[in-house]
This record gives sequence, structure tokens and C-alpha cells, in this order.
Amino acid sequence: MDTIKTMNGTVWMFAAILIAMVIIQALLYLKLAMSFNRKHGVLTSAEVKQAAKTGAIAAIGPGFSNMTVAVALCAMMGSGVAFMRCGVIGAPSWELMMADASAKAVGVEFNTPEFTPAIFTLCLFGMALMSAGYFIACLAALKPLDVVVTKNVDTQETKKRSFAPYMSDAAMMGLTVYMLIDYVKTKPSIIAAVVSALVMYGIMQFARKIKNGTLESFGMAIAMISAMIAGQIVTGMMG
Repeated sequence: MDTIKTMNGTVWMFAAILIAMVIIQALLYLKLAMSFNRKHGVLTSAEVKQAAKTGAIAAIGPGFSNMTVAVALCAMMGSGVAFMRCGVIGAPSWELMMADASAKAVGVEFNTPEFTPAIFTLCLFGMALMSAGYFIACLAALKPLDVVVTKNVDTQETKKRSFAPYMSDAAMMGLTVYMLIDYVKTKPSIIAAVVSALVMYGIMQFARKIKNGTLESFGMAIAMISAMIAGQIVTGMMG
């Protein structure tokens, strides 16, 4: 704990600078995305507002989940590291695992006298190194994808049928399956996944039938809560 107390103040200074850069970067990305959409007409104004509303609501559940894990990261690496890493990557479970793996690689446990500032720095470096793939993938893939979308976007002039919407749908389906595959190994998890899918489908169909965009935006949040309740009920019945 003495090491964390010693290093925490220094880390907070860098964390504040880094988070400020992330906020500025996010605003610049938003500006570029809106400019690109106005130029190429990928989404209508209503679709943009709906996407923003849906994203904001859908982030509430994972946000609380991340905060729970971030508390453990605060205890292991200090509040400055937790704020910096979760604010940039947003995956405290991954950061926690990388910090633990880095410490164990040199045979050191957290909250022991052997956990020196050098080990603290090693853990921080390991967390940053293991996250580098995110940035490398973005640098390698975003520009080519930008060119592809630009060439294949639907326009009134060209009447060209774009495959970009199908590509984004396929990517989302692949990501969802990838995230689910590690969780659907037990009966409660399987029931929770099925319930969330059915609830989401039902809400989407009902919202479209009554033409209620607000209800559609809350669909993911309602599905997540329904899945958690169903999972707990099944766990209790099995217990």
C-alpha cells in the first residue's frame, strides 16, 4: 500500500493529461464523423439522433459493471491508474488481469512488501503494452475502411447499392457472438442469453409497430436487466 500511496499522486498528473487528450480526441472524431455523414449521407438525421440516444442508454449497464471491477483495480494499483486505464480503454477486467499477470511474472503479489515502485511501473507498462493492439488495429484498418465506405455508399446520383450496412451488421453480430461465447457455458448463462435475445426482439418489434423510438432506445437496457433477473432466478433454483 505504501508503494501505491507514493506513486498515486504522480500517476494522477499523467492521468489528467491523458484523459483530457482522450476527451479532445473523442470530440474530434465526432466532428469528423458528422462531417463525413453530411457529405456522404450514410445516415439520416433521425438515425443519427436515434443512434446517439441508444448508445447513451446502452452504456449505463456496462458502466456500472465496469465500476464494480474498477474498485478492485483501485485497491491493487491505486485510483490514478484505475482512472487512467479505464478512461482510455474502458475494460477494467482486462486491465486487472494484465496487472496481475505482470506482477506474477516476476513472482510478486499485490499488497506485499515486495511490491515496490519498480514492480508498480512494470505492471503499468504491462497494462499499456497489452492494450497497444487496439491502437495498432485502428491505425491499420480505419483508413482503408473509410475508403471502402466512401466508394460504396448509396447516393441518389449513382443509385449504387452499398454493402457497408451489411458489413457493419456482420461485424456487430460477430462481436456479439465473440463476447457471448465465454459466458454461455453454464445453464444460468444460457438462460440469461436466451431471455435477453427474446426480450430485445420483442421490444424492437413492439416499438416499431407503435413507432416509438424512445422505447426502442431502452431495448438493450431492459434486455440486460431481464437477463440478469432470469440468470439469478435460475441460479437460485439450481442452488
